[in-house]
Formats: sequence, structure tokens, C-alpha cells
Amino acid sequence: MIPTEAKPNQTETKINPQPLSFSSLPDEILENILARLSKWSYTLLTKPNQTETKIKPQPLWLSSLPDEILENILARLSKWSYPNISLVSKRFLFLLSSPQLYTMRSLIGTTEPCLYFCLYDSPTIPDPKWFTLWMKPADETLADEDEILEDYSLVSVPSCPHSQHVPYSSTVAVGSDIYVIGGPYNKGPAPSSRVRIFDCRSHTWRDGPTMLVAREAAYAFYIDGKIYVMEDGRKDDSWMEVLDVKTQTWSPLLSHGATEFRGNWFLTNVFSGKIYSYGDIDVWCAIEDVIFSFTNSGYCIWYDCKSREWREVKGSDIEVLRGKNYEFSIRWGHVVEIVNHGGKLLVIWVPGFVEYRANWKRRIWCAKIAFEKRHEGEIWGKIEWINEVLTVTESYKFLSCVLITI
Repeated sequence: MIPTEAKPNQTETKINPQPLSFSSLPDEILENILARLSKWSYTLLTKPNQTETKIKPQPLWLSSLPDEILENILARLSKWSYPNISLVSKRFLFLLSSPQLYTMRSLIGTTEPCLYFCLYDSPTIPDPKWFTLWMKPADETLADEDEILEDYSLVSVPSCPHSQHVPYSSTVAVGSDIYVIGGPYNKGPAPSSRVRIFDCRSHTWRDGPTMLVAREAAYAFYIDGKIYVMEDGRKDDSWMEVLDVKTQTWSPLLSHGATEFRGNWFLTNVFSGKIYSYGDIDVWCAIEDVIFSFTNSGYCIWYDCKSREWREVKGSDIEVLRGKNYEFSIRWGHVVEIVNHGGKLLVIWVPGFVEYRANWKRRIWCAKIAFEKRHEGEIWGKIEWINEVLTVTESYKFLSCVLITI
């Protein structure tokens, strides 16, 4: 059921690490392990001990396996479980950040979408802080058609050293990397040409190639191996440039007659390999060939390309999101961002202020919505996962929000 009372934020769940044994693994993974063992060991696994002294059989621990087999096992598990597994030992923590592990996930088709977001919340979070949100897979989360369990892992990750308050329009995902480009809003320090790259596999930062022009609050978009950067309000010939991700080189981009980009007038995003701008909406994203958005009053809508009009997404779950509960409803707050989460819509919103321990707080909520096309062109939505993920003060500010598939 949809929770009506939020619980205090728990960014890290304390657990007592237990040894991982073979008996706890699914048959599919066990078969994969056995296929990699020499057949001489099958006798030890299948026959009882025949020595005169009876020895109580001992369980086979994962820690006794070579790294290569362990990586193969871990690559087949959902990354939702990685934060807890990393607490087992330093060896597991090292394996979970290994590039080979993520290469294996890509090869065997077990990659998953993951949300990364950055915010600051003075005075509790005075500097920009990054978090990663992993949700338990839908087939494990839904106990039945009416119950939605609250399973997720929210983990803080290393923030960029000497980071600035760069808006999420200047942040773009490329493969397993997040590019943070340029300087912050014009109220902060001077414009910057700096580029910082966050590796979501190892959770480490590195410097990227500096831009040709120092910029502030720029808009960045990734299309076909290139990052296009446009600076809001700049009127000279250098208001656009492009980065070739493969060669890591910047080059100026001709404007073809355009003299200025006004990103604050429109909401700009990528759809079907092109950059589109829409007015009169606050958030939008594309899933397959459909564009979705949310209105200020909390309605989920989609754009009908045939009739060239916005239509409402149907479904009782969607109506619950904009219900009368002040501490929960989108109607009393605002939608921060919506993203395509593996073909489903991930909605991030902040309801109205609530009094919490004698202080006024705001709670960040997330929901994952699956869509179904029905007769007469209608689209219906069903919530697969929903939860409050973080409690912040009234001075919080969202800076970046990107989705990575690893």
C-alpha cells in the first residue's frame, strides 16, 4: 500500500555481515559455477564422506572461490544488493568496483538503470553531495497486485573535490560516466571551462578535457558519441561547442544562423537523436516514442503526436499521487525531475513542508511507473515502486539528476 507516514531517513542500513554460502544462491547461478569447476571435484560435492572418522560436512563459502568465478556470480546479481555485499569483506568491496565486473554485466545482459543525484542543503549539507539510488527489481518487490514493498538502497558516494553548485542542465551521462561541465549559476564564482568526470563503476572522480570557452550554467546534451554544450544567454559566436567523447577533444560548433540560446524560456531535452525545446512545462522525458510530463497540479500527461495535444495518463495509481495527503501528494509540492528508468518513468518530487522534530522539513519521494497502451489510444499507468528516500530542510537545492545503466 502507499505509505501515508514517512519514516526518518536512513541513508545507510547497518547490517551484521554473514558469510555467503553456496546454498543461498539460485540454481541458475549454481549451475554456472559448477560448469566452471573440474569434473574431479564433482565427486567431492555429490558423494558422502567414506572415511572411518565421520566428519560433519562443512558448507562451501563463496570466499573460497577464485576472483574470476566470484566476478561471474556477482555480475548476475542485482546491483540493489551490492551495498550490503560490499560490507562482507574488503575483497568483495574491491571486486564490486572492478571494471571487469561491469564488462561481464554488459556481456551477459544484466545491466540495470541506476539514479544518481546531487544536492546541497545548508547547513546540514553545505557542499554538493552525491547519492545513488538502487531499487529492488520489480519482480522481487511486488508481493501481490495490491502491495508495494519499500525496498531500496540509498548510498552516498564520493563528491567531487572543490565542487561547485553546477546545475543539472550542465550534467550529462555517457555510458558509465557522469560529466559535470562548466561553472555554476551566475550568483556563484566566475565561469569555468573545467570538466569533471565521475566513474559510476569505481565511484572515483577524474579531470576531463577543458572546454574552449569558460561557461556558467550551460546546457549539455549527449547524442551519438558527442556532448553538445550551449550557454544560456550568450550572444557571441562561441555560445556552442561539442566534445567528441572517443577522442576527448572539443571543437566549436557553427550556429547556422542562430545567434542566441534562451534555455530559461524553454525546457530542453533529447528525443529521437535530436534536441527539442518545449514551453509551458517544467519537466519532460521520452520513453520509446512517447513524451511524458507532469503539470504543476500533479497530473501525469503524454503528448499525442497524431492529434498534436497533451493527454492525461489514466489509472487509479496516478490519481493517488496527486491525492489530498499534504505530506505525500505531488499536488502540494512540485516535481523535481522525471527520467526514463529502463522503459519506465521514474518520478522525483517534493511535497509540501512538514514539521519534523520541531523543525520544518521537506521529504524527497520517488516512484517508478509502468505504462500500458490500451484501446482508443489511451495510456494507463501503474506504480511499481514508491518510497520517501531522503529528508531535507527547506533550504535544500537539487543540482544534478542523471540515470546511468551499468
